[in-house]
Amino acid sequence: MDLKPTMSMRMHQQLVMTPRLQMALKILQVSTLELEQFLKQELLQNPLLDRLEDEEAESEKDESEAERTEDGEGAADERQGEESSDPEGEKTESESSEEKDAAGEDLDWDDYLDDVYSHAYGQNFARDDDDERFERVPVAVATFEDELKHQLHMECKDDVLIGIAEYIIDELDQDGYVNDTLEEIARALKTDIETVEKALEVVQALDPAGIAARTIEECLHLQLQRKGLGETLAARVVSTSFEELKSCKYDAIRRRLSVSTEELREAIGEIGKLDPRPRIDPVVGDPGYITPDLVIDEIDGDFIVYLNDQDVPRVRINPTYRRILSSGAASEEREFISKKLKAARWIVQSIENRRRTMVRVTESIVRAQRGFFDKGVSALKPLTLQQIADDVSMHESTVSRVTRGKYVQTPRGTFELKYFFSSGIRTKNGDQVASRAVRDAMQEIISREDKKKPLSDQKVAEELRTMGFRISRRAVAKYRDQMHILRAGLRKEI
Repeated sequence: MDLKPTMSMRMHQQLVMTPRLQMALKILQVSTLELEQFLKQELLQNPLLDRLEDEEAESEKDESEAERTEDGEGAADERQGEESSDPEGEKTESESSEEKDAAGEDLDWDDYLDDVYSHAYGQNFARDDDDERFERVPVAVATFEDELKHQLHMECKDDVLIGIAEYIIDELDQDGYVNDTLEEIARALKTDIETVEKALEVVQALDPAGIAARTIEECLHLQLQRKGLGETLAARVVSTSFEELKSCKYDAIRRRLSVSTEELREAIGEIGKLDPRPRIDPVVGDPGYITPDLVIDEIDGDFIVYLNDQDVPRVRINPTYRRILSSGAASEEREFISKKLKAARWIVQSIENRRRTMVRVTESIVRAQRGFFDKGVSALKPLTLQQIADDVSMHESTVSRVTRGKYVQTPRGTFELKYFFSSGIRTKNGDQVASRAVRDAMQEIISREDKKKPLSDQKVAEELRTMGFRISRRAVAKYRDQMHILRAGLRKEI
């Protein structure tokens, strides 16, 4: 067989996403907080984008509503919003205008600016003039290792031990354990094992108790000793019967240590107060508060959806640059302004399309999950992205981008939009309920079980069947693992 390099031509179709379409999809996918930061950055980079003050925004809103009433512009904008929010759709009006601009046609600034004003962003809320938001500057926080070394230098004055102890501190794993043996540390530092052992004792005497242990048993022992319980039954259970303790074999522990049930229960209670992962890393940055992107309010029995976007800058095209072009600017200036105009226009339109799309998708979710809003989790129905996409006449990928990382505040709490999508389980009467409702019922059954005789997966499945769910033992085991609930043998209490 003759193998040699050759050259050939091949034609094939491929979907190419333009930079503008990529930006539109990015704007659609980001959360409200991310959009706020994105717009602040664009306002600095693009001189054609202008931030509206509250009074201007209200004025523009009134003017745009009047224009829509006169010429029916609202319907055309709605069609435009649907097309640009769907990545599988046809070419949008903005893309067509971009091609015209590229072909060298003059821009009709009067018509264009009037149209852009109707898309002023973020007019759902009124803001107080004094309601200013300032970006929090992150403060440098000492690491866990830094805190330990600070304690070390306060407690120990031996430079040799300090050097070895700092090495041990730097080698701690994410739970606060020492994974290297004394021999390995001594070999790495070219010292003797006795000195390393002394340095390890110095580190183990620091706070928090249990730090720098080599095993979980040693970690628990260090904590018991720090509490003055090093010679108690709890310490004996840890040192002699830890494997049986992990497997909840309480009868074997009682026989081995010749103690009563009450004594063992008290010792296990003390062990349960200990922390097997003593490392405590400082919280750096934002603690992770959730700011909902949308709000659902119940008004006269109906659920109304609106955006929580009062802090997002409201933007429009700066009209100053119309005078620059009208005054016969140089070709380089016109080219620069034209390029920035296209970017600004696409940003404004993409933001408006994002607003419409998010509200439409959330309204569709409310219609599909009306039972949840009326009755709670037990009435949650199976729901897929494709069902919502069909209802709002969008592509499934668009719905996925809208619901990814977005949160909604409802009368029943704050949830991620993905929360409302779930597979289904059939009931005895043939209806389907969301698997999330089944997990909620499982949680309730396990929470009220007898802790001395916890229910097996088979027993839980039988109770779920009495509640009307058609579910197998294997499905119960799968959901239990997903919910991070231990099996019955490990849930047993003495």
